[in-house]
Amino acid sequence: MNSTFSKNGFEIIKADDLPALNELQKHVRDISYKLIGTETSENIIGDLNSLHKAFKSPEDANTFRLKLTSQLSSQVDVGTKVFEIFRSKLEPLVGPDILVQKTPNLVFQPPEYPIPTELHRDAPANSPYEVIVWLPFVDCFNTKSMYVLDREHSQIAAEHIKQNPDDKNGFDEILLAHAALMEVPFGSALIFWSGLFHGSIVNKEGESRLSLNIRYKNLFSPAGMKDQLRYFNILQTSQLTDLGLDFQYREQFR
Repeated sequence: MNSTFSKNGFEIIKADDLPALNELQKHVRDISYKLIGTETSENIIGDLNSLHKAFKSPEDANTFRLKLTSQLSSQVDVGTKVFEIFRSKLEPLVGPDILVQKTPNLVFQPPEYPIPTELHRDAPANSPYEVIVWLPFVDCFNTKSMYVLDREHSQIAAEHIKQNPDDKNGFDEILLAHAALMEVPFGSALIFWSGLFHGSIVNKEGESRLSLNIRYKNLFSPAGMKDQLRYFNILQTSQLTDLGLDFQYREQFR
């Protein structure tokens, strides 16, 4: 991992295993089109860009998103699959002893969808030792993407809120001046630190945006304010950790 992530708190990375990502994208497309009862074409990314044509209301689109999340999670070990696709970038960040979010978050934003993702940051409610993988299944650009406030300006914004809790205009000025819309083509992912402010705006690009986000952290890093056992599974452990855990178990119950 180069210094971009350390400096900015985010980085756009390319897949190590593009065939595996293509397979995951096709699986998402196939489940989606089965749910809406429409035949697929040979153009997977074109099918996903056109998903919005099947829905007449935001409520219908959200119901579809929930069903897609449930079916994908029951059919694919998404956390392991995404980690393997981007292993060379993720493992140096979180180490060999890794927790993964139990259920991925799928986000579906049709054009003009009136409920974009509100500006927020995951930490401090979540652990400040988490990395979020934002993986689009289509090419994301301009308003079809999401925006991120880098490390420096996320810290400035957080300090502004602390010192001026009622000054929304001042906070918005920081956001408008420094937030950057990410350009993330399919085949890449945006990884970012849990302490960054991020969100999205109304999609004006005439195509659907379908993406997932999922979180990884080290098994031994501080948990934050959320119960790790409720939100995370163990993805992998090192040989040394396996020995240590076995030793502790035997010492405790012998």
